[in-house]
Amino acid sequence: MASTSLILGEALANRCSQVLYRCLEEVGSTKGALYLRVPGMASFEVVSFYGWPRGTRPPVAIQEGHPLLVHLQRERRPYVVNDTSDSPELAAFGQGGEWPRYLISPIYLAGDWVGILLQRDRVKGGTFEVDRDGPPTVAICTDLVEALKEFRLYGSPSGPIPAAPEPLEDTGGVVPVGLPTASALIDEVAPVPERLLPPAPTASPAMRMPETRTPLAGPSAQERMYGFGNSQEGFSALPWEADRTLSGLVAPPPPNADRKRGMIPPEQRAFFWEIAGLLSQILSATAVALWIDDSEEIRPILAYSTLTLSPELQQQILAHATFHLPNVFEPDLRLITRVEIAKGQPLGGAFATYMPLLLNETAHGHDLLLVFRQEDQSFSISEIEVIEKLGRILGLHLQEARLHERYHHAFLSVSHRILRSSESRLPSLRPHSLATARLARDLALKLELTTEEVEAVSIAAILHDVGLLMLDPQMLLKPKLSAEEMKQVRSHPELAAVFLKDLRFPFDVVKMIRHHHERWDGRGYPEGLRETSIPIGSRIIGIIEAYETMTSGKGYRRPKGSRQVLEELQLESGSQFDPKVVEAFRDLVTRKQEQG
Repeated sequence: MASTSLILGEALANRCSQVLYRCLEEVGSTKGALYLRVPGMASFEVVSFYGWPRGTRPPVAIQEGHPLLVHLQRERRPYVVNDTSDSPELAAFGQGGEWPRYLISPIYLAGDWVGILLQRDRVKGGTFEVDRDGPPTVAICTDLVEALKEFRLYGSPSGPIPAAPEPLEDTGGVVPVGLPTASALIDEVAPVPERLLPPAPTASPAMRMPETRTPLAGPSAQERMYGFGNSQEGFSALPWEADRTLSGLVAPPPPNADRKRGMIPPEQRAFFWEIAGLLSQILSATAVALWIDDSEEIRPILAYSTLTLSPELQQQILAHATFHLPNVFEPDLRLITRVEIAKGQPLGGAFATYMPLLLNETAHGHDLLLVFRQEDQSFSISEIEVIEKLGRILGLHLQEARLHERYHHAFLSVSHRILRSSESRLPSLRPHSLATARLARDLALKLELTTEEVEAVSIAAILHDVGLLMLDPQMLLKPKLSAEEMKQVRSHPELAAVFLKDLRFPFDVVKMIRHHHERWDGRGYPEGLRETSIPIGSRIIGIIEAYETMTSGKGYRRPKGSRQVLEELQLESGSQFDPKVVEAFRDLVTRKQEQG
């Protein structure tokens, strides 16, 4: 073997990764890297690592004379660094983390210093402690020595080991300045996949059912939910946030321990299904899962598989996902699955190998891709490259979606402030608008509109009656209006369009508001549009405004019951309202009533 290289092929990398990944299970280190000394040389080269965020890797080598080597050579024992402010030599190892923490251990074989085990960032932000984390790390280093002996990298595989590895000790460590960047890492020492070491339970404990179910963007017939009643029908209204300040959107909001359960928009689900399908075709993967981080919502985990997964396998996906997620616990989660071949018996057993991949790190967490397989076979370097490439594509898509969502929240904030300004003039306008907006968004999701259309409907529903602010409030309080006054009232959609046009919404908000009083049969106003020439958002707002007005009693001597109103809406199906929208709305309201 050449004295200038540690490349022994995938066999050595896979064997080392099997031992290295125990750092995650036994010590709780979310990142780990193994460096081995090149025989005959003083430098250490990376052989295997896991957990580094997308686009970053640990340095390819630690050269002779580096401060980290000097410190380890002097101490001859492991040490902890939980505060790197005084350890600039660790900077090159701190990529992808704001507050990296380290447990650094020398590895000895037959008295010779042959390797360095660098562990970083305990699960859920904890600190390293030598007394607690030292013993399992010693055992891992011992098994790494056995792996090196198997491959005859140093000495004889049957020879005795004169000196055992030094016991671990608590101190600090920092990344060396001037080490090669992660991009310099050559393909042959690319990371190998992490293996699933925790034993899979034979029986999966039942998940605690959440007390309030989360809204779902109407899963398709191929999508199923795990951990919730009512199968794919288990979705309910999104908890409405009455106000979001613009200042809160400039800087990331603080972590919210009481995050609401949220949803994943249809386009993000569809995009992930495509990426996961490609991975399953290219690799021998049993399942592919995705967690999308959000500071204000606990979103579902998406899981794709070719065959139906048993409840035990689905539970394992949740368990291993939460292992990597700070401040997220299994009872808070649900799983939305998509199965390509739903026929036949569910796939049983357990996952033997999996690879977690960080897609995007946010201020409070990260997007996480998980690729599972049941075969006890590590992913090859070429397979890892495929996962990383498709992961980059998926990560970029999620970044764009997150930016788009922030813009939407900013427009929501502006919309709420406009409504707040109306409370002194028209006290009933804000509650009516918010009630309409809640149902409009749910109905848009049920109709499986695009994310852009859902966002447009949400904002348009909030502002659909803002044109009334340009009318005389005393006139609006009259019990009966003259023909001229009625004409003025009917101008409010056009007045709203004029008022809002300078806001330059990135969606068809103004158009939806302008036409929300059109009728399916063409006898509405202001332009007499008919059928599908009426924007879908206008058709949604029109039917919900009618429902909300009749059930609240506005314009009537007394409010009508929901069942009676639904019957009246059904009578107007095909004349005033779009029949498809009426049918979906009746189903939505009925389900909400059944769910209480």
